[in-house]
Amino acid sequence: MDATTPRGLRVRCPAKINLGLWVLGRRSDGYHEIDTVMQTIALEDELVLEPGPPGLSFSSRGRRIPGAGPNLVERAWSLLEESGRLPRDAGLVATLTKRIPVGAGLGGGSSDATGMLAGVARFFDLAIPTGELEDLAASLGSDAPYFLRGGTARARGRGDRVGHLCPMRPRWVVLVTPPLEVSTTWAYGLLRNGLTDRGSGASILASAIESDALEGVARVMRNVFEDVVLPRMPEIAALKRALESSGAKAAQMTGSGSTVFALASTREEALDLAARASSCDAEIRVVRTLERGVMIATRF
Repeated sequence: MDATTPRGLRVRCPAKINLGLWVLGRRSDGYHEIDTVMQTIALEDELVLEPGPPGLSFSSRGRRIPGAGPNLVERAWSLLEESGRLPRDAGLVATLTKRIPVGAGLGGGSSDATGMLAGVARFFDLAIPTGELEDLAASLGSDAPYFLRGGTARARGRGDRVGHLCPMRPRWVVLVTPPLEVSTTWAYGLLRNGLTDRGSGASILASAIESDALEGVARVMRNVFEDVVLPRMPEIAALKRALESSGAKAAQMTGSGSTVFALASTREEALDLAARASSCDAEIRVVRTLERGVMIATRF
């Protein structure tokens, strides 16, 4: 980087919700075959990338990142090192501000990892082809390639085959997140015992989104993880009931939990739902839908 190059950049990494999620069976590679419709929302982590000594210096603030060993942001850097694309003695200081709840079905880890890949590629002017960037993202998380573009999309395979849909009309989303985390591995283990070939309703959901009627979307929204998670985690089931009894047209768990969300047509409707659910033991947020994925916001 020469003296005329800005010293750093910021990357915004959005959360997602699953408007529909179907698990169709076990694949030969050990993953599950899924069919899901996702939507990015305006709840975002932020990565700040600045020059540093050779290697990666990573720190985070805000919500705690659980687990030992390298997290997904650090693994993204390692992947780029192993690919041979980084300049010799490349150095970076990466600071993550974590706002997206962990273990909540909102895809924050995958979004952060994808933001790191895209951010480092821009920082060092690596000119990585889109297809290669998608492959790198897929090795970090099944839903990670989705966050390169975000918006309204359908993902199949193990979640890495992403096709973008007619954008959903901008909506307001009420997020209700209890003070507990759900392990995706645990949830898949429960689901495996009850898998049946019931097919996917993703095509019907995509048509409902295109028709632009919230009531139609609400009728066909579905998350198969609710079948196994809600009976075992009554706290989450109670949150869904609270939203429904508050008048939500569409209330559903996202991912394998623990967040439950409701869609609303107007900000006033969303704020009213949030107020009615305020007695729940949970964090409640009102956000907008987004028609983008990770975004390199500014250089400085």
